[in-house]
Amino acid sequence: MTGLSVVLVPIVGLAVMALFAVVLKWASSMDTDEAHRKDYGLLSEVAKVPSSTAARVVEDRLQAAGVRATTVPDPEGEGMRVLVFPADREVAIRALLAD
Repeated sequence: MTGLSVVLVPIVGLAVMALFAVVLKWASSMDTDEAHRKDYGLLSEVAKVPSSTAARVVEDRLQAAGVRATTVPDPEGEGMRVLVFPADREVAIRALLAD
């Protein structure tokens, strides 16, 4: 190896590592809440409840009204969300507000 390549190889290696560090720093600064938020397509939230037991009660009430429902964890980690299709939203809300 020549004298120039002995000096150049470590400098190029350090430059590549510095570039990786900059890219990783940029990627880690992105909004992670948005990146991890799940999209449930057409489903929309009709209720947010504190536990899976409460979610089962809500689902049972919706099922009795003829509405299909899905329960998912809340993105903030605070309870559960009950989701329905848009066509069933009004019926679901009425069923949940009924005595």
